[in-house]
Amino acid sequence: MQIIRDLTNAKKITKLSTIIIGNFDGVHLGHQEIIKKCSEIASSNKFGILTFDPHPREYFKRDKIPFKLTSKEQKYKMIKRFNVKFLIELKFDKNIEILSPEIFVKKILFEKLGVNQIIVGDVFCFGHKRSGDVSFLKNLGEKYNINVFSFDLKKFAKDKISSTVIRNALIEGKLDRANKMLGYFHKIYGLVVQGDKRGRELGFPTINLELKDIIVPKYGIYSCMIKVLSSDFQDIYKGVASIGTKPTFGENEANCEVHIFDFSESIYNKKVIVSLVKFQRDEIKYESIEKLKLQMKKDCKVAINNLSKNDLLKDEKKFLEKHTT
Repeated sequence: MQIIRDLTNAKKITKLSTIIIGNFDGVHLGHQEIIKKCSEIASSNKFGILTFDPHPREYFKRDKIPFKLTSKEQKYKMIKRFNVKFLIELKFDKNIEILSPEIFVKKILFEKLGVNQIIVGDVFCFGHKRSGDVSFLKNLGEKYNINVFSFDLKKFAKDKISSTVIRNALIEGKLDRANKMLGYFHKIYGLVVQGDKRGRELGFPTINLELKDIIVPKYGIYSCMIKVLSSDFQDIYKGVASIGTKPTFGENEANCEVHIFDFSESIYNKKVIVSLVKFQRDEIKYESIEKLKLQMKKDCKVAINNLSKNDLLKDEKKFLEKHTT
């Protein structure tokens, strides 16, 4: 997949192509469906994606709380798997912000990219202050000889699949629901950093990941699977993760601590993927260290039971092979 950041000569690649416009945070089942639809609609294999960096929500800084479901790097790796030929990463800045819907279509899509087909979600909005909608885009498409298709995302229960719905489910601890909409186990990608080594003292050694630039799920205990991104570690491991501020030990920044079952290797400064399989319980402040240790033993037993399904490792291995290489 070719990534295009400079539109100066982009037309050589994108002319008469079919593109999907969107941010694709999480590359959830709805995103996957719309990418497959693009492949069907494209008259040839020449189709791609137009996305924005930074995410418009980051640009406007409506809140400083991290909200993204995955990093840009991993998002692009997931998109590549769908045989997308090119990805246009359009820098979202003041110059883009002030464009009216028609100027955006005329200057970017028609003149610089020369596309002849566009696919968007059914609630797509664009242009200055999000003043253009799908209906307006279709009218502009007729003017500039661009076919416009809108696609209704698959529904999950009573809600449409969307990154926002998935974020809310994660924040509320409804991990099963989030995972079903994602089509995979929600993942935390991170670098293993030095912790306070308290887990080792308690008899449950852990790896520590900082939670930066991505959404923080509900504080609590999770059954999880772990992949170390190093050729020295080929296996997928099982474990239990604690996400939160460790209130038993005072005030701390939120992080992700993972106890990996039957694992004693040092993996400081290595990248890992922690796949959250099941939400077990809320984070709790304990009156004593002994009560905490007893609960940790119980948490491990629950996690082992939750991770005992035979197909879990096979399915996770298949997913990682497709999306991390």
